[in-house]
Amino acid sequence: MVKISFVFWFMYTLSMVANAQVKIEKESKVMRSDVPSNAVSWVEEVFDQKNRMNWFFETSGESKSYEAKFYHKKKKFSVEFSMDGTLEDIEVLVHWRRLPKKVKQNISKYFSDNFLKTNIRKIQIQYTGKSENLKNWIDTNKSDDIIIKYEVEFYGKTSSTKKLWEGLFDKEGELLMKREIILTPSNNLFF
Repeated sequence: MVKISFVFWFMYTLSMVANAQVKIEKESKVMRSDVPSNAVSWVEEVFDQKNRMNWFFETSGESKSYEAKFYHKKKKFSVEFSMDGTLEDIEVLVHWRRLPKKVKQNISKYFSDNFLKTNIRKIQIQYTGKSENLKNWIDTNKSDDIIIKYEVEFYGKTSSTKKLWEGLFDKEGELLMKREIILTPSNNLFF
């Protein structure tokens, strides 16, 4: 009986760990009026932008959030807020060639050590910290007291599979976390 209980517990724990390594995300567009007012006012004040901003409601597993997507100074931004309107992070879309040399070297090494072939789909620089520090970064471009990470979506091919992954790398380009991205049917529409 003890062996059966242990085996059941082990299999359950293993399945929970495996599930934690998967990202199933769904976004749906929402009206500005559906978003907490403190989130809307923060974005409008900091970025001095009211028009050409799209708001989304995002679910990823148990996590729910609101996200503003827009262009600012010719860069594509996404600003994520918790359900109560607390700022979570700011992400800026960036091209591979714009990353610091050391970051590119470390990410490339991770790719070559773990995959036969990779193809980058999207890279975002993720900025987190106190909302006042992030506001200051937007105003002055000084990144004191801000945590910088790189979120990289990529196809990775091994000898047995080819999957879409999301890797989160630290400011030096060292892997912090990796999870498989499962695209929902709404992400796979073909026209």
